[in-house]
Amino acid sequence: MSNSVVVFDSKALAKDIFNNLVPYQTNLLIDYAMDEIKKLGDRIASYNSANGLDRTGNLLNSLCWGVTYDGVLKASGFYREETHKKRTNRKGDERGFGVHGGNDSFLHEFFGNDAELVEGRKLAKEYLQNVKGKSNKWTVFFAILAPYWGYWEGGFRMVTTNKRMQFQAMIYVFDDVRKDLKPAKTNITVYRPKYQYRNHKFKNKVGIKKIGIDR
Repeated sequence: MSNSVVVFDSKALAKDIFNNLVPYQTNLLIDYAMDEIKKLGDRIASYNSANGLDRTGNLLNSLCWGVTYDGVLKASGFYREETHKKRTNRKGDERGFGVHGGNDSFLHEFFGNDAELVEGRKLAKEYLQNVKGKSNKWTVFFAILAPYWGYWEGGFRMVTTNKRMQFQAMIYVFDDVRKDLKPAKTNITVYRPKYQYRNHKFKNKVGIKKIGIDR
């Protein structure tokens, strides 16, 4: 008579089950991110007709998403195909909505040659190439890389009218994402760069409360 002993390795089984679920969970998050980026982009686009948020196309060209697992970018994309908006003048010439009739967008149009050039799609591609996730965890992210978006999102006061403007598109979607992915940790960063005024007309203005921006 012989006896046999079966050893049940619960840790190994749990690991195998988890590894099999990783691709499934990753795909669920990818589908979720693609749905949310559409909502976010559409919300920003809805402001454009009245406020020109995406006048040149550079703002929404920079809107992107991504999903990472274990520090590796599993999937990423953009809200839309790269778009540069154009118009036809009275002479029938096609021109862009940017400075001097081009497609370029600048952070401060009234600074002339000192303005900072903004290339929305280029900034987004560079961000996606360098993004890193967390070890053994999933991350889902949405980003707008055109730097002037921080003023729209966080709020600013127009130089010419002294009117306060604010469009909380990213913050609005953040609230939805936080509820959808609970109990996962969520966070949001609104970056508003500070600039030194080069134009003597604005020399005595302090901080970023009164600042002219390009949309």
